[in-house]
Amino acid sequence: MKLTTLMAGALALAGLQGCATYGSLTAVPTNGERSIYKDGRNTLTSVKLNTVAVTPNSDRVKSGERGDFTIAVNNGTTADIVFSTDNVTAQSSAGGSTAPLKVYSYEELVAEEKKRQAWAAFAVALSGAASSINAANAGYSHTYGTYSGSAYGSNGTSAYGYGTYSSTTYNYAAAQAAQDAANARTGAQMADLMEQGQANLHSLRSTILKKETIFPGNWHGGVVEVALPSISDTAQEIRLDVSVGGEPHEFIFTLKKAQD
Repeated sequence: MKLTTLMAGALALAGLQGCATYGSLTAVPTNGERSIYKDGRNTLTSVKLNTVAVTPNSDRVKSGERGDFTIAVNNGTTADIVFSTDNVTAQSSAGGSTAPLKVYSYEELVAEEKKRQAWAAFAVALSGAASSINAANAGYSHTYGTYSGSAYGSNGTSAYGYGTYSSTTYNYAAAQAAQDAANARTGAQMADLMEQGQANLHSLRSTILKKETIFPGNWHGGVVEVALPSISDTAQEIRLDVSVGGEPHEFIFTLKKAQD
């Protein structure tokens, strides 16, 4: 692919990113729910036999991206309850039509991260191979030139000649120095990828909601990622249904285009 094509694609992508649309999420209490603020964030709480609290991690979302919701559950029964993202569903509604929204499990997010790491490592390895080839070629030195001249004989004759010449030499020390630099650069990039990947996996383990047995009187919670719809000029309703031990809890949020 030509460099000009790559540059045009990059500029087009930058333009799209610069024109990103944002929306705002607003909690709408229904069915006796309470809307409270915790650490400056609007939280909906549903109190039945069990208690469920849902908080958008940000009330401003980018169109086409996922929304993060922190869900906390209290077991108010006398029996153990198993709770996970399997007990959370989501949907959007606008103009009389309804569409389901993807709720990502912890396992799916870990698989996504590992796939991202694999592709990133492949890209670095590919770049490293190109750098290694360039390093090997760095030892070559090419010389080109032309020559011309006249020669005269003792009998008064003369001759004129011209042409071109070229020569190639190889400097092993220069090639090895370039190779060492390329290896060090690729190694550093791989180390950075591994460090970032481990940090991302640790963040998932620390924050994302995972399957848990909630004992009577205990709390359990975590972050749930939901694939939100694209932002439009028409306000949309985002509904999260949380089932705790078979007990339904419904949470409504309004998603509308943010006013910049």
